[in-house]
Amino acid sequence: MFKLLHKDPHSLLKEATAQKKAGDVENAIRLLRKAYQKISKGSTMYPVNTFLRLPLYLQEAKRNDEAWREFNRLLARGYPNQINNPELIPMDHSVIYDKMRLFLQREGKNELAVRFGIFSYLSYAIGLYRQERHNELKTYTSREAVKNTVRGLLKKAKKEGVLDKVCAIVEEEIRRLPDIDFEELAKRISGLVFE
Repeated sequence: MFKLLHKDPHSLLKEATAQKKAGDVENAIRLLRKAYQKISKGSTMYPVNTFLRLPLYLQEAKRNDEAWREFNRLLARGYPNQINNPELIPMDHSVIYDKMRLFLQREGKNELAVRFGIFSYLSYAIGLYRQERHNELKTYTSREAVKNTVRGLLKKAKKEGVLDKVCAIVEEEIRRLPDIDFEELAKRISGLVFE
């Protein structure tokens, strides 16, 4: 334990990876938490993926409720030393939502995963909009791009029959950028996917 006090976050993160690979997920979780504490006391910036390791390790340890709380905490509060920039935060949210989608798919909850896949897609679009990356946004949100994204999510959920209706909802939300009501969107998607 004393040795951990003197390790830098990078070393702790590497050690957590090694422990996970060795099959000791609980120790890997402990090391991640320690690394996050050290990161929060320093000024070095780490990407969102560094902090998404914890919920994924928790899922592997069959601690799903705790993992889901970690995802939601990242969405609500961010992570240590995160750049608090409204142009960049949606990009982080996109990555978080995508990991939530993956988490649900691993649990066999493919219908629910559709919602988070769409959240990820639209969060990225919000980021492009706020960064005024107009050409990228136009390509990213084209009718074909929307259809390809939604089709992939619905195919995994075996709900391809609602493709056109879900695409219409997504296209409607794109026209509202950057003011998307994710709670209302969740209800609308669920109403189609779970019927």
